[in-house]
Amino acid sequence: MEKEHSGYFEEALSDFLYDAASGGAIRHLVDAGHSVEQIIDELDFPTPRERVEKTVQRYLLESGILLTKLPIEEIAMRTDNVKGKKRGELRKFLLERIEENGEENAYMLCSFGSIRKRDEEELSSILSGLTTREREYILGIHWEQDFMYHRLNSRMFEIGLQLAVQPQYESRFYFLKSKETVIVELQEQ
Repeated sequence: MEKEHSGYFEEALSDFLYDAASGGAIRHLVDAGHSVEQIIDELDFPTPRERVEKTVQRYLLESGILLTKLPIEEIAMRTDNVKGKKRGELRKFLLERIEENGEENAYMLCSFGSIRKRDEEELSSILSGLTTREREYILGIHWEQDFMYHRLNSRMFEIGLQLAVQPQYESRFYFLKSKETVIVELQEQ
């Protein structure tokens, strides 16, 4: 029994020291839009990749940047099917909705977990239009569920616009305050 308590204490102490040395820096770098790879490169204290990934994932979920489900049922939201808008028009259209709702009420559907389970090559093809940093960001998140929702912060907004031109990826954006779902079928420029 004493050995068991000692193990808990050591684990708690290790978690405390880790959080003091790296946890705050990791959360700050996540807020700045860094990928797991970039965070590992930035840390002064050597931290195993798995631990960084877990910290990033926990922070994304706890802060509401990443949701496992929307706080409003999709069926209760108005749906706008946006077809044929050029990239610049779509950017303006979405930015107007983000301004109206606030970034904290704007999300994008992410089906990366489902795609990864089905076909790694398909996921690679979908992400091929992204920059290396954007791909690293997406691949550094553990998409535990088939479908999750990522806040439309500046990083995800740019990724969402890039993905909207991929014919095999259905882009859906959710604006919670106005209770609006935007489904995009975008014309390539």
